[in-house]
Amino acid sequence: MKIEKNILIAINLNFETPFILRSAASLFREASVKFYILHVVPAGAFSFINKKKMLQSKTDNARKSVEHELEEAGLHYLNYEIFVSLGVAASEILNFSKRIGIDVITIGTHQRIGFKEFVFGSVSFAVAKNSICPVLLIPLRNIVESTEDELAKEPAISLINPL
Repeated sequence: MKIEKNILIAINLNFETPFILRSAASLFREASVKFYILHVVPAGAFSFINKKKMLQSKTDNARKSVEHELEEAGLHYLNYEIFVSLGVAASEILNFSKRIGIDVITIGTHQRIGFKEFVFGSVSFAVAKNSICPVLLIPLRNIVESTEDELAKEPAISLINPL
């Protein structure tokens, strides 16, 4: 009897989303896996409008976008669910992983260091530092300029286990 693993893929619904989805799916292709795809909408984005209506709109857009990206990448067969949450990205990712019982969190990282990390922050660093499960960091450097063949040759993805 195979035990199904729960894998959380944290995405930001931008040009990096397809790369993150393909990378995570390819790493767990052989395993019995259920993917939870989570997009966090910043809470400040809803200060003057109907939060419930806007969150539903964001959820619908996220679902369409992710399903399109999975179809384009030939990954439509995956066992997955899509979730959209409202709040602070790192906190929402960590809370979601605890609530669902996630085995591994996968998240993209820009690998910022020093002043850039101080100014822009790092969701991936905060998640890796505070997670109770392993965190798989997918490096996103230079994916804008890279071809698909070059992306396939990118170096290994780093695995951080904070325990």
